[in-house]
Amino acid sequence: MDSRIQSEQSLGSFIYDLIWLTISSILSAIAVNWIFMFTGLAPGGITGMAIILSTVTNISVSTMTLCISIPLLILSFLILGKAFGVKTIFVIIMNPLMMAIIPKIDLFGNFSFLGNIGGLFFGAILGGILVGMAVGLALNHQGATGGTDVIALLIHHFLKKFKVQNILVTLDGIVVILSGFISKEIFVAVFSLISLIVINRVITWCTDKKLTVKEA
Repeated sequence: MDSRIQSEQSLGSFIYDLIWLTISSILSAIAVNWIFMFTGLAPGGITGMAIILSTVTNISVSTMTLCISIPLLILSFLILGKAFGVKTIFVIIMNPLMMAIIPKIDLFGNFSFLGNIGGLFFGAILGGILVGMAVGLALNHQGATGGTDVIALLIHHFLKKFKVQNILVTLDGIVVILSGFISKEIFVAVFSLISLIVINRVITWCTDKKLTVKEA
């Protein structure tokens, strides 16, 4: 094959991946700005960490997301490979950008007729689907959301005996438990766990092959 054509195809594939990674960031931002920000749910991941830390520090969720993501970006680029790192940095930039651009809408308030429990359940399911699709899209296009998926991959890089999925569930579970302590509401913790389960199921559904990260 002509080297120029091969290069063009590689560039086209890369741009194609970036388009899907942008959609991933949009879905994640919608979940935060329309659901999680108003319900207090923190279903794991950097999104959950950012919401928890934002509650404690009063720093905006978008800013907190960026502060957490930058160190992960540097480590992923150096350890997990250039190709993975470049796409991850794109998502890390796009996530807070989309959270700043997409308007904040209290979708939870529009379903107040469901009651507090019903609203939390609705938020947990819908938010979980959105975040799960966001992470699944990123993984399918050889990227990551810059969240606990990156942390899990970094840990797995040094501790091969621990599976990525098990590390991810453990990390997200810790975030869910912390969300319960921060909110002091058992229902928030319970529905955050439900949302986490939905996220994991949607990720599994979206990804049709085992996640691997090749060195660039």
